[in-house]
Amino acid sequence: MIDLHIHTTATPLHASWTPELLAATAAAHGLTVIAATDHNTTASVVALMAAGARHGVQVLSGVEIDSAFGGKLWHTLVYGADPAAPALLALCAAVSECNTADARRLIADLPTRGFQLAGLGTLGHPPNVAEVATALAHGNPLPGRVPGEGDEEAGMRYLLTELRDAYRPVGVDEVIAVAHGLGAVAVLAHPGRSKGVYAVPADEDTIAAMAAAGLDGIEVYYPTHSAEQVAGYATLAARYGLLVSGGSDSHHPHQALAAIDPRLVTILAKVSATAFQASVRTHPQAL
Repeated sequence: MIDLHIHTTATPLHASWTPELLAATAAAHGLTVIAATDHNTTASVVALMAAGARHGVQVLSGVEIDSAFGGKLWHTLVYGADPAAPALLALCAAVSECNTADARRLIADLPTRGFQLAGLGTLGHPPNVAEVATALAHGNPLPGRVPGEGDEEAGMRYLLTELRDAYRPVGVDEVIAVAHGLGAVAVLAHPGRSKGVYAVPADEDTIAAMAAAGLDGIEVYYPTHSAEQVAGYATLAARYGLLVSGGSDSHHPHQALAAIDPRLVTILAKVSATAFQASVRTHPQAL
């Protein structure tokens, strides 16, 4: 069984799996291959490889990049790159720096438009765009808000639709270019997940356009995907020649790991052996 989408303590503020506990838990649950896919950082990959080696679990190098395509926000998974590759580290740094800069600009600009932004000073860290959006929606009546829409979703919807230059993430095509330059693959994460208007389930037109831009695969197997979505995305993967991946997106030990039959995915045939061997050669200390 495999799980190719897991976050560790390297994901800032939002995950608590340590590499050692994750590897031990994966082994105890019969997983043979896992991947660390932290947000915009590869900081835990080598440590997880070392822990995986101790517990008999193969670890793929991975990272989840915040990105945009077609006016909407998406997460792009990169598998098989050297976690210390300068181009990959530069991409991760650019994503984080751009987000922080955009948030700082919004904090200065939104009050001049009459908006209240309470609570950001108590976070204990520089706010990111999502946190600014949450404060925006929490403290202000935003037009077009619908019942049940969370503060983050409402705030991001407003920023993306009413203040179009407010947030400028890297493009999915940029992530693909970096991945391919490193001999890695780029996979669209959780295409069926919905978080309001700014992150809606990917339709066929979106998948086709991303495939034309060089996308290598899609995450067909994901905890919140319905059976209909799984079947639909598997069909689209076959139609557009995309690799199939899957994972739990677990951030904490209380969130279950996936147990996906490796025969259901095709990504391992592309990245598993070569990526693992390349990482071992580059980072022998992991063993």
